[in-house]
Amino acid sequence: MVEATDSIYTLKGRRNIAKFLNDLTRKNQTRRVKSILNEFNLKYRQKIVHLKVNRRPLLFEATLVGNLKLVNYLLEECKANVEQTGFCETVESTSLWLAASRNFMQVVVSLIEHGANVNTCSNTLRTAVSVACRNPKMVFYFVKHGADIHTPDCKGRTCLIYSVHSAKICQLLLINGAEVNQTDNKGKDALYFAIRKGYVESVKVLVQGGADILRVGPKQNTPLELSALQSKSVLVEYLIGMNCYISESTANAYELLGSKILMDDLPRAKLYWEKALQIRNQDNLFPKYVPEHRTHQFVEIPLGQEFQTQEELSEISLRMESMWTQALLIQLRILGPKHSHTINSFSEKILHHVSHSEFEPGITLLKCLFIFYATHSDPLPLSLLLMVSMLKVLANTLIETDSHNTKHAHNLTCLVTYYVSIVGMDFVDSLIDRQNKLMEVEMYLIEILTQIDYLLSFHLTEEQHTKLNVTLYNLVRRQPQGPSRVGLLHLTIRLQLSPKLLCRLIQCGCDVNSQDAMGNTVVHDAIHRHLSNRKTDILNCLLDHGCHIDLQNNYGYCPLEYLRRNDILRNPLSHISLQCMAAKVIKKYQIPYRKILSKEIGYFVDSH
Repeated sequence: MVEATDSIYTLKGRRNIAKFLNDLTRKNQTRRVKSILNEFNLKYRQKIVHLKVNRRPLLFEATLVGNLKLVNYLLEECKANVEQTGFCETVESTSLWLAASRNFMQVVVSLIEHGANVNTCSNTLRTAVSVACRNPKMVFYFVKHGADIHTPDCKGRTCLIYSVHSAKICQLLLINGAEVNQTDNKGKDALYFAIRKGYVESVKVLVQGGADILRVGPKQNTPLELSALQSKSVLVEYLIGMNCYISESTANAYELLGSKILMDDLPRAKLYWEKALQIRNQDNLFPKYVPEHRTHQFVEIPLGQEFQTQEELSEISLRMESMWTQALLIQLRILGPKHSHTINSFSEKILHHVSHSEFEPGITLLKCLFIFYATHSDPLPLSLLLMVSMLKVLANTLIETDSHNTKHAHNLTCLVTYYVSIVGMDFVDSLIDRQNKLMEVEMYLIEILTQIDYLLSFHLTEEQHTKLNVTLYNLVRRQPQGPSRVGLLHLTIRLQLSPKLLCRLIQCGCDVNSQDAMGNTVVHDAIHRHLSNRKTDILNCLLDHGCHIDLQNNYGYCPLEYLRRNDILRNPLSHISLQCMAAKVIKKYQIPYRKILSKEIGYFVDSH
């Protein structure tokens, strides 16, 4: 409530009054707001209504609740600033923009009649007429009063793009000069959004208004292909009926459409594929080629070939599995290995096989994904790691149910390790700034190490051991690291994996004296593990493989004293080389060595 101490002559007092009035406004108590403000003269009424409470002036608050009477009172009796901005959640705007976004038509009319700028926009650069594009009457009113319908927002989207849900508004904007082929920041036009949402009437209005139905979009899809990918059969038939597409494009569209609706309507999918065959037979469009507008890299995958005749289609249509494989082959040919729909379709089939405990077809499709991602700008996405993890769980489950048969798990591990060591590390080495990618690299390495550690707990054949060693060697020689230069040995210890794995990595070439960004060797990490569980197996493994025990980390900590004190190392001299002793002498007597020794030897001395 307004109290006597809330003096109109002090800023604090006016703030208290403004806060109270804003609370009343939210409750739509218009009469009380007016009666309080009427107690003051125009000068102080103006000062009060211009104060912001929770970043909102009183006019903005009245607009927020759609209180027309109060809006008119504030504008006429309090001379409220019609252009003063406020915040609604994270959006800063004027009252007119807010009224348009809330679809308060009468408030919009009143604000414009009182001089509000019809081209006002929010902090996202979206105009009031753009946000009003769900109400044809409001859009017409804005246009009538001179609103600019061409101004894009921060995403590059215009009024026409925001109007695709309504064919009537699209028609209105086109009549008033809206550019039908204008694109947003990602190269998407109004026709793209209308097709994506399946607004058939809006698509027709846009096409009749001059939309380019041959334009290749940001994912290299034509509107016809996009309609097929969205399973919009009505739009596919409508666009084909415009007679603007060549026979090859029409056949491809029917094949894509069939591939997308296959799981929901097998007979109709077959019907569309038969239509495509009729077109190809009529115009002799064999063999099937990659579309002219898309020049993707052709990749060989172990899934067979597409059907070429009606007889082949009739044969495969008897088996759902074969039809599904054909759908994948069709999408790969038409869309290419980089397209999101291709990746998603193959991933969906992998999930299907995992849910049905079908490992072999699942790993076949994973091989396909590896081939696809090898052509991507980022061949180590987390989505691929998810597929690997799911198949790993299935492979490990099969070990338990098939008399400890490790064949599937072993093959999967070798496949993933080979991919990361060749494709993944080539990609990482090519990066100028690789720091942002190292976390994902570490996640792949963790997946590999934990799986190898699991496999080593079972009996493997000599052939499996040999293949595992070769695969590990290829990974080790690339010296993969996660953030802070954490390598394979560091990860093995920090994940508390077995000494078997640690020994295997060292035997395959891992540097037992490697240091992370803090100067910690694997011995430093092993000591931390020893402190937590008092097990010496890891420490003994490292000592047996000749690790340096006198290397200091960046904080000057040296493992030697700890090993002596805990009676883990009975004869330190057997683990300290002459080079180490010489380095200690150089450091002890501060002998200048930087300009004499090579960079590598200098680093060795620094570590002691």
